[in-house]
Amino acid sequence: MISLQQQLRRQWLITILLIMLPLLLLADFGVRQLVTDTVMSRLQHDADSLIAALSQNENGEWQLDDSHLGTLYQRVYSGHYFAIRDEHGTDLRSRSLWDKQAPVIPLNFGEQQKWQQLGIQGDQLAEQWLNWAKGIRVQDHDFTIWVAEDITPLNNQLNRYRIAAISLLAMALVSLMLIQRYQLSRAFARLEPLKQQLRALRFGERDDLNAASGLYPQEVQPLAEEIDRLLSLLQQRVGRSRNALGNLAHEMKRPLQQLQLLAEQLAEQLDASHQIEQRDALSRLSRLVERELKRARIVGMSSPGRQLKLAEDLPPLLQILGQLYPQARIHAAYDQDAVLPQDHDDLLELLGNLLDNACKYAGGEIQLSIEAYQHQDDQAGWQIQVRDQGPGIEPNQCKHLLQRGIRLDEHSAQGDGLGLAIVSDIVDSYQGELTLSHNQPQGLCVSVWLPMQQIL
Repeated sequence: MISLQQQLRRQWLITILLIMLPLLLLADFGVRQLVTDTVMSRLQHDADSLIAALSQNENGEWQLDDSHLGTLYQRVYSGHYFAIRDEHGTDLRSRSLWDKQAPVIPLNFGEQQKWQQLGIQGDQLAEQWLNWAKGIRVQDHDFTIWVAEDITPLNNQLNRYRIAAISLLAMALVSLMLIQRYQLSRAFARLEPLKQQLRALRFGERDDLNAASGLYPQEVQPLAEEIDRLLSLLQQRVGRSRNALGNLAHEMKRPLQQLQLLAEQLAEQLDASHQIEQRDALSRLSRLVERELKRARIVGMSSPGRQLKLAEDLPPLLQILGQLYPQARIHAAYDQDAVLPQDHDDLLELLGNLLDNACKYAGGEIQLSIEAYQHQDDQAGWQIQVRDQGPGIEPNQCKHLLQRGIRLDEHSAQGDGLGLAIVSDIVDSYQGELTLSHNQPQGLCVSVWLPMQQIL
């Protein structure tokens, strides 16, 4: 998973590149165009000087006045070249060409052309010519004048400029990235109070994010306020639901007692089969009421979102069960620093139902163990085991009870079935596993495996 800082840095880098690359290409094009225009202007100026130096001698032959020519056109392979031709065979060219031929470009009067081409190659030369040619008329005589300059040194200088520009751009980009990283780190540091509050909320050290304190940046303040509102609403709803359920179970005890009294008074008027059905129905209602009352006592006040800290949350549960079942002795083995990442209320209800079954139907010595456990597919998790010395259940019944879609309470007239339906639902909600097996030398062993979830 990519963090928000990494995503912002990546998007920022892409944005900078999308902006800088076109600018860099535009700057490169502008420099090349400026160099080309400068050289072309110089070639035209040299062509004007050559035209001014062109004249006829006494024999009618065309010639150039050397005094008008620069020394660059006199030095062999100097990189500056010219040629003047006409259709009558006149061919005046610079000494710098030596034995090389100038390109033949016949142009009409007024026509001009510019282009680039490879120049003189070999003899440790690798020239690139920038050419300019134009059709001219001198004393009613038409010529084609051609001038060229080797721009290889300028290209080399331009390449060095490109390398320097790219290097400076890369350094600037790295500097900007470092500055941006520093700024993002400072900006996200303002979210540290929110992270600490969420951690405290997860471990049950607080009930809300305290959004009204104004500790959070303006951008996340509405989020913190909405989380606080939802937490408050959730706590109220869960609390009301559990209180209503507990109150309902409590209020049903008196009518049940009255029904039992009436049943005893009417027992003489009913046959044996109806008496048995009546007692069973009242017994089931009584067990349901007792179970809901115990659940309310076990879970206590609602605290959604918290995790289960064994050292803090397990002793009160064991104390309540000890008061409910004095005949049972629960021995718990667990890491005092262990924190189970699943929901606090869910795990209390799971443990309460497992231990309640063991205490009610087995009594005596009960072993509870909670430890980190590596699953068969190498997935880390928590193993919860409850062992008792009671009558246990048959192996074939274990498999039947754990089939999906089978409600375990339906098979709980006797034995360890009561409350396992709730345990099964909680385990399924966390993609865990619930197994029932025979305990040595007797009794039942209930094992629950829950995956290790990431803690904020």
